[in-house]
Amino acid sequence: MTATRTGRLIVFEGPDGVGKSTLARWFTECLSAKGEQARFRSFPGSGEGTLGALVYKVHHAPHDFKVTAITATALQTLHIAAHLDAIEREIRPQILSGLTIVLDRYWWSTFVYARVGGVSGNVLDRMIDLEKEVWKPVFPDKAFLIERNTPLRPEPTDLWPKWMETYRELAEAEKSQYPVHHIANNETLTDVQREIEKIDEQ
Repeated sequence: MTATRTGRLIVFEGPDGVGKSTLARWFTECLSAKGEQARFRSFPGSGEGTLGALVYKVHHAPHDFKVTAITATALQTLHIAAHLDAIEREIRPQILSGLTIVLDRYWWSTFVYARVGGVSGNVLDRMIDLEKEVWKPVFPDKAFLIERNTPLRPEPTDLWPKWMETYRELAEAEKSQYPVHHIANNETLTDVQREIEKIDEQ
């Protein structure tokens, strides 16, 4: 018997340094204040005892595991595995039970960082197809792409513009599947928050 979906999935995306985590946490608080059962979730998360935590450690400190080198393809595959685990164990069941999940990152991040990192297009498409299949029947109710002219903190000057541009291209490709909103985070935080609230009330 197929579960009836009653919750919502709200996605905040963008490259490192655009302020999406701050906005996603604030938005979760706004929804909760309005009486909506909402929970902020970084994706896939790095809580102790989770696959996400292990992958994070392997990514950032491979030598601790006596891993001397790892290819871009293998690294992104590890991240996909952590995504699948989080989706199946927690996120999808919570949304299907009626909870609104405000997600800091989605599969978009895997696509962008892998594409810019040089992962083969055919291989990357198959990775993403697997994750999309596991997400079903959940799709974002809204996806916010947070954009900036420059990052809020130091980021690789050779890579950051490529990440931003790839995100924009992906957003254009995805907007036929679910609502995608471009949010320019170049003004005051209050102005940006008002814009997001206005979009959610539509």
